[in-house]
Amino acid sequence: MKALGRISAVIVALCITTLFSSCGSWYYCIVSGFGSTPSETTYYIEPIDVNLVNDLEFLEYAEILRDRLNESGYREANPSNAALCIRLGYYIGEKEFVGTSTSTGGFSITNGKITANTNANTSGTATTNLYGNSATTSAMTNSSSTTNVKTNQQTNTYSYSNTSAVYKQNIGCYIEALKSSDMKPVWTVEVLDHMTYAGFRKVMPWMIASAQVYFGRSGEGEVKITKKEGVEQKGLVWPY
Repeated sequence: MKALGRISAVIVALCITTLFSSCGSWYYCIVSGFGSTPSETTYYIEPIDVNLVNDLEFLEYAEILRDRLNESGYREANPSNAALCIRLGYYIGEKEFVGTSTSTGGFSITNGKITANTNANTSGTATTNLYGNSATTSAMTNSSSTTNVKTNQQTNTYSYSNTSAVYKQNIGCYIEALKSSDMKPVWTVEVLDHMTYAGFRKVMPWMIASAQVYFGRSGEGEVKITKKEGVEQKGLVWPY
């Protein structure tokens, strides 16, 4: 990834001291803007790094920026006729160690078998008595059973603990609007976030969408975009 752009001292300080993150139903990052909305809003886009004019990655991000500018009332024009030159830069910082993450668990396995043997015995007696011309027979039966159960099992219990290092990687983009006539700044927007799980390419559209609030506006704050708004209204792909 190519590193671009200018990041102000205030924003760098925020980047060092603040842990940015996004949550399940919304995305947020820190945005800082300077300047005001010009009367003429026709524009063309170019990279801050002139070597990226035909870079495919830049062209993808420029298309996203174009959509957000048009939503805000700006209109793209030929560079020779446009009132504004909109310049885009972006960067990925070095990985920073933030701590460790430990996961634990366990399970058990039982091996062996259970056997059962049953012995059954039945015995009885019968007695016949004669009384003249008649006979009476009586019988008695005894039964018993014995079941022997034999267990031959062994249970093995296993547990584990995994500790891994956790890193964050600060990322950002810089958008500036310059007067085409003299290339003097009209407004600037800087966006900062950190990348832990999602890739830069997935987060970049959400960063540019966050910058939209500060096109031609001076201020600084935490911008939140709900998942529903980003996906359904802006056509973005959820990065997490």
